[in-house]
Amino acid sequence: MKAYIVALEVCSKTVTQWIAPWQGDPGRTCLEKNAKRYTSVRSAIYGLAHARRYRDFPTAEIIEINEAKGA
Repeated sequence: MKAYIVALEVCSKTVTQWIAPWQGDPGRTCLEKNAKRYTSVRSAIYGLAHARRYRDFPTAEIIEINEAKGA
């Protein structure tokens, strides 16, 4: 199953922050396993747009991941 996660801070090709599923401005996590999963690239774009209401995040990226069914 395809899912998408949003990397907010990318430094030298290393992701240091991801959008998290909890509240914040935006909610952030340092662990990829805790990153919020989006079901479509469109919803990930909206998630990134919402995060950019608070900060610029010039190095942000949307990353497609494959997850095992039922995970």
